[in-house]
Amino acid sequence: MTIPEGWLGPDQNFLGLDEPWCRPDRAGVYVLPAPYEHTSSYVQGSDRGPSAILEASHQVELYDETLRSEPYRDWNGVATAAPLQLGGKVDREAVEAIEDFVRPHVKPGRFLLTLTGEHTGALGAIRAHARRWPDLCVVQVDAHGDLRQAYQGNPFSHASVMARVVEDGLPLVQVGIRSISPEEVELIHKTKTISTFFASQILDPSGPYEGRAATWVPEVVKVCTGPVYLTFDCDGLDASLVPALGTPEPGGLGWYDTLALVTALANGPGIVGMDVSEIAPIEGFVAPQFAVARLIYRILGRVGAARSHKASGVKRQA
Repeated sequence: MTIPEGWLGPDQNFLGLDEPWCRPDRAGVYVLPAPYEHTSSYVQGSDRGPSAILEASHQVELYDETLRSEPYRDWNGVATAAPLQLGGKVDREAVEAIEDFVRPHVKPGRFLLTLTGEHTGALGAIRAHARRWPDLCVVQVDAHGDLRQAYQGNPFSHASVMARVVEDGLPLVQVGIRSISPEEVELIHKTKTISTFFASQILDPSGPYEGRAATWVPEVVKVCTGPVYLTFDCDGLDASLVPALGTPEPGGLGWYDTLALVTALANGPGIVGMDVSEIAPIEGFVAPQFAVARLIYRILGRVGAARSHKASGVKRQA
């Protein structure tokens, strides 16, 4: 069988899956690369992040020992679209192009993962999902508030993307924030639909940044007002895990606490879609994109397991 036009085959797709597991006519997960970068204000190269993640994913072990299954099979496959060609579009036009790219694929029973460059690209994917789920709650894992009304004069800067989400009327839950401006703090304090969990409040400052999930993850779940869209800026993780970033910050989330958060969200309100952004690959250094590819696969496993248990009526522990 031939892979349909516009979709990637085994040598290019996420996880390097063979047919029939990479076919869009059967897969429960779609990976949508949208490599956008225009406003990166420190390290350039996030537009190369999606392709680096796809390449590294071929080395990810397909068996998840914590779930005792192969999640790609549980989803009936993972299909990967050919990367979106933006043709020089930037700012509002780029966001609209990404929304148009994602929206046709938002359907019941399907899970979409959008891989973008700078965080601005997430806005189009979020808006596409909000059309399907009007009660959507956006959970942002990030080092930065991204709530400036504009940055360097641009309201579509990567530093302003969550301000646009709030303007759209979507409730926002921020996790791991540790770099923020007075303007953004003021917005958080006066906006009832924003809940912010600063890294300094949820992580042990004496380190290591692991093992306290039981004390703060339930609080995050509690403030989620509807089905969750997870927007995952990779600098939300500690830079020791993923140093190849557009704007790296120390003191972020650890691996197991991140998985605890994702598991609780999946088992609780449910995660209906997600994006991953801000990987800026370092030539010759593959560990960051491999870590992100592996994390994505773990997240897909937890989302899939939660959906299966909810469908069967079995209650799971967070």
